[in-house]
Amino acid sequence: MSISRFIVSASALVVSVTTHAAIIGNHSVGSGANSAVIQIDQEDGDGYLFTVAWDGAAYDSLDALFAIDIAMDSVSMTFETFSFGTMLTGITIDGDTDFGTGDLWPIENYWHFWLRDTGAWDQAQFGASDRLLFNGASDAWTFGSPTPPQSVPAPGAVVLSLFSLAAFRARCRSVHTSTSQLK
Repeated sequence: MSISRFIVSASALVVSVTTHAAIIGNHSVGSGANSAVIQIDQEDGDGYLFTVAWDGAAYDSLDALFAIDIAMDSVSMTFETFSFGTMLTGITIDGDTDFGTGDLWPIENYWHFWLRDTGAWDQAQFGASDRLLFNGASDAWTFGSPTPPQSVPAPGAVVLSLFSLAAFRARCRSVHTSTSQLK
């Protein structure tokens, strides 16, 4: 396989992977000195980032969900309240809906709650109302799978990747041309 075909194949792979699962919405909600990111990954791969801002100390992840639900006309959430706490059961964003209560065994038809206080996502061992948010916190919700939330590329990461591939291709051409001239 030539270098050119390899680069075209790799570029197509990057494009196909990013079209399957992608962050397609980035929104800001609230105001204040503190902010946290809430990521919501629908079962179909669509992901949404919400930067929620607030003032004060006692602000939990459930408060952030309520703030998103109230502030965004394109978002609707449903909850069930039990003696042990509140369970997120459904989220609709721009017509993209996932709903479940965990009642279809073995299918994981419920929202999984994730935390990222360090570098990696960890599945929460408690509910959203027990998660006190701090400035810079990252929480996520994924539906239908125990798979961690999708990675959010840094701004410009895709462009940088494509630039790197183009630079590699140009270098390979240069080496190939130099080798051809030696013959």
